[in-house]
Amino acid sequence: MMRCTAFAEASGFNPVLIAGEEPELCVRLRAAGWEVWRLDAEMALHDAAMTRFSQWWRRARRAGHAFAEGVALHGGYPERHCVRQVRSALAWGLALPATALAGSLLTPWVLALLAAYPTQVLRLALRNEPDRRDTWEHAFFLVLAKFPEALGVLEYHARHLIRRPRGLIEYK
Repeated sequence: MMRCTAFAEASGFNPVLIAGEEPELCVRLRAAGWEVWRLDAEMALHDAAMTRFSQWWRRARRAGHAFAEGVALHGGYPERHCVRQVRSALAWGLALPATALAGSLLTPWVLALLAAYPTQVLRLALRNEPDRRDTWEHAFFLVLAKFPEALGVLEYHARHLIRRPRGLIEYK
């Protein structure tokens, strides 16, 4: 829910974004002096209706694209919108595997860097809610998502360089 005057003052949703419209609108609402409140209660259930791995992969790639676009629009101070997400995607989904593979040309011991992935899954699973039934699966897919997210970030920047806008990334 939001006030109509606030929505109109912020010019509504940004029509060029393919994802991440609500957080981006919140950035502009706060910049216009409005407050954004988040309730500590579930208010809606979003069923993405994904039944195949390829759907999940496309959705994660779309998220990476949205993160990069968020940084391009509002990544500077004070908001730093999506900066952490882009850094995380690029570090885990691109820099770490590239470093391990390139370094393995010098010595195979560098491949030990890849142990960071199961370690990260363990860390995320242990910090998650212990009573959650799918804790390990959730942690595994959070880590795995860094690869398609990094692709989405790279795709955004490649399209930005050639000045070609991206259409919607469908996942269903």
